[in-house]
Amino acid sequence: MTDSGRKQLSRAMRLPRIALSALLLVGAVVAVYGYTARSAAAQQQSSPLAGMVSVYPYNFTPYKIVYSLMPGRTWDARANAARGTSVQTFGYKPETADSPLKVSWRYASGPEATPDGEYPFQVTLPQPPRPEGSVVLELRLYPQGKVAVRYVTLPLVSEFSNVDPELPGNDWVTNR
Repeated sequence: MTDSGRKQLSRAMRLPRIALSALLLVGAVVAVYGYTARSAAAQQQSSPLAGMVSVYPYNFTPYKIVYSLMPGRTWDARANAARGTSVQTFGYKPETADSPLKVSWRYASGPEATPDGEYPFQVTLPQPPRPEGSVVLELRLYPQGKVAVRYVTLPLVSEFSNVDPELPGNDWVTNR
């Protein structure tokens, strides 16, 4: 065999090797991309913030209130602060779509104030109707232990004075 024949044979042998190497490289890139995409999706779905909604508390009492909607998490609602301008981002996450909504609260000021960790007011309510799309939870706290909740797409807000304490609409869930 001549030198030129050997070179042509060598080139002919290299071409399938190069093609096979390129094919293996493309397969490895696709596999890594698929694994990374699945891992990112799994992490996003298991995020502790997934499914959380913001809470707009309305305190119609003359005293500061500390309340909880989930074990281990508490928030403050200033005295007589029912304008809808305060918001607790990532304030509530239902365990399931049908799980009851548990509200615990205490007065943090005034004659009925109780120490941290003691919640004389506790109520379990059914989940309020939930509209489609992004929602927030309106939480209304009234004197003598009344509480009302509802999901809305747009909360009631008043820049100058408290919102009306009457419950507008028929989508409220309340203990009284």
